[in-house]
Amino acid sequence: MRSPAPPFSLSSGRVVLRPFTRRHLESPQYLRWMNDREVTRTIGRFDYLFPVSRTKLRRYFDDIDPETTLFLAIDAPTVRGGRPRFVGTLKIYDLDYLARRASLGILVGERSAWGRGIASAAIEAASRYVFDDLGFQKITAGYLATNVGMARAFEKNGFRVEGVLRKQLFAAGRLVDHVMVCKFGSTGK
Repeated sequence: MRSPAPPFSLSSGRVVLRPFTRRHLESPQYLRWMNDREVTRTIGRFDYLFPVSRTKLRRYFDDIDPETTLFLAIDAPTVRGGRPRFVGTLKIYDLDYLARRASLGILVGERSAWGRGIASAAIEAASRYVFDDLGFQKITAGYLATNVGMARAFEKNGFRVEGVLRKQLFAAGRLVDHVMVCKFGSTGK
């Protein structure tokens, strides 16, 4: 298996994806996002509904397998005409060179960046990389059915619902559906 060579950067419009580094990991905003229930309630990770320590985040980062995962920081302006800044993360993971598919996970942690098309632009840039640079044929992703913004971002990028896992994840005090989506590249069906 070959290790993916992360690009220096991927971009779509004013959104730029760069390799997530220790600088991002140690930033105050990353720790703040991962302890903000309004942010973490959308990622479907029960363990992030409790206080998250810097140590836990370091362990998560150190456990990422670079053979199968690209962990990227999302930089984007949060105000019109503003300078891009670190607003979230995007993970391209489960890289499967035999099946030629990958999965995406995205977190826009900076609340002031919500509703500005940043997730959509980040998904577009990552999809282009997976299809054009890696030569893969399929991308999968999932989101909570209650996350309307993420549903729009994936739909805008041509992802289609592949299935719904009913009452799969705990969010906002109840079990919610986990919507699974996918997109095929030009060689897929």
